[in-house]
Amino acid sequence: MKKITKSALASIPLLMSSSFASAVTVDMELSLVIDISGSVSTSEYNLMMDGYANAFRDPIVQNNILNNGTHGAIAVNTIFFASNAYSTSLDSFTLLDSVASINAFADTLDNFVRPGSGGTVISSGMNKSLATLTGNNGFESANLIMDVSGDGTSTITVTQAARDAAVSAGVTVNGITIGSTSINDFYNANVITSNGFSLHAADFGAFADGVKQKLRIETQPNQIPEPASLTLVALGLFSIIALRHRRKQI
Repeated sequence: MKKITKSALASIPLLMSSSFASAVTVDMELSLVIDISGSVSTSEYNLMMDGYANAFRDPIVQNNILNNGTHGAIAVNTIFFASNAYSTSLDSFTLLDSVASINAFADTLDNFVRPGSGGTVISSGMNKSLATLTGNNGFESANLIMDVSGDGTSTITVTQAARDAAVSAGVTVNGITIGSTSINDFYNANVITSNGFSLHAADFGAFADGVKQKLRIETQPNQIPEPASLTLVALGLFSIIALRHRRKQI
């Protein structure tokens, strides 16, 4: 786990780089891993990105980020994947420590040009996300979250290997799926870690409400609520399919 590695290196001053010394401590490092494969149309991509943007603009999410943690800040990046993971300016983590910085990040997501398309290889996005979460990214947290969204499945063995690598590194993997509930079944079995949870949106129109609820959960320290507490379930906008351990790593 990155935190342990850095702490160990701190005892060896001659080997400790300036990136370790200057790392900013935050309440969470969150990596958004977004499926932009060919099954996602341009209009659906726009709905997804609008959903993410509006979720970060949500007053509850903003209050959670700024007031419910020890440091009043989180760091976020975004990884796009299809057949492969793409390299974009959003690979780098952004510090969210004020309403202005959160809204600026939301605006970036809202206007970000789709970097590509192709097949669906979930592990490509997960593996790149893991490298950014555990590498020298300028931030430090004991709460490392990988947040995978998508509307498809991919090869089981390599997907499970990516999940298991996240587990070994102390990273929690959550997910939100779109479309058939069989996709959520696949995520539950092969993508989500045992301390993570997944939400399911019936379609891209419901995705915005789902991802908002998801961020509300993820930015609330020490709390993953029981399914009955998710009011949007009753409204039928999206459903929570799997909800494992009530406590995340923080």
